[in-house]
Amino acid sequence: MHRDLKTGPTLILAPIRGITDVVYREAFARCFGGFDRAVAPYLQPRRGHALRPVELRQVDPELNRGMKTIPQLLTNDPQTFVDALFELSDAGHMEVNWNLGCPSPNVAGRGRGAGLLPHPQRIDEILTYVLAKTPVKLSVKIRLGYKEPDEHLAVIDVLNRHSLTEVTLHARTGEQMYGGVADVARAEEALACCRHPFVYNGDITDPHDFSELQQRLAGAAGWMIGRGALMSPFLPLILKEAGDVVEADAGWSALPVPAVRGPRLRQFHDLLFDGYGQWLSGPGHLLDRMAAQWSYLAHSFADPKQVATRLGRCRDVSTYRTAVDWAFDQML
Repeated sequence: MHRDLKTGPTLILAPIRGITDVVYREAFARCFGGFDRAVAPYLQPRRGHALRPVELRQVDPELNRGMKTIPQLLTNDPQTFVDALFELSDAGHMEVNWNLGCPSPNVAGRGRGAGLLPHPQRIDEILTYVLAKTPVKLSVKIRLGYKEPDEHLAVIDVLNRHSLTEVTLHARTGEQMYGGVADVARAEEALACCRHPFVYNGDITDPHDFSELQQRLAGAAGWMIGRGALMSPFLPLILKEAGDVVEADAGWSALPVPAVRGPRLRQFHDLLFDGYGQWLSGPGHLLDRMAAQWSYLAHSFADPKQVATRLGRCRDVSTYRTAVDWAFDQML
């Protein structure tokens, strides 16, 4: 296992639904390291119902020993929010994250996630109710806005009135989804007016760009990384080791040599495959989940499109295993 360095920037694994689950987090911690903690993909509590056992297992501290994991809730109902917080408290969690950033139309269109950002008064009402009753600490993850990129300013003004552990900003609007370029200039403005520890999220993909971000957002308390780490799993440890002294021409020179990189990636893959084999029911679900993982993992190979296409087309485990051997033969 790679060691997680205690120095250097605070790095947080982003919540990516269907990808960064407990199997992924534990395999990542074992094979690569670099992250200080993770925020889990959101749990969606239902009014009048307890969280499902399978949801609680995803964030069970005993199953997340390799990487400290903060549960995330997606809801716009204050009492449902409180009920879920008590459940998570009973399960051993001292902190929970509130999702105000999910851009999915099915979520935001119903006034949840990023769909709440145009309504700062409603956010204020929910936080006032919940924080008066919650047994745990609360952090919040937001975007620049749902449709308008300056909606976050009124939201941060509301957040400043409440007791929160931190605020994470994904520097895109909900309508942008994950396209376009993260708006670092607006993130600078948000950092300047946010009274809570501020975590930046968006387009952290290589050491040089990260060094520039650290200079522009010098007061940031942490850095949340999603797709950059999924496509280049060694990235967090490289950023940890580099800290504030990444040279302008360093690029990817800090990547492990192929003799190390290939076996470590293969170990990671095998841990995912074996782990999902235990969590999921039947080979169909297993291969679908691995195809989703390969859409990111393939970027570690010379021809990502060819690798992702071949692995994604496998319909039985035997064919899949052969394709995996072929893929890693290309790397070595």
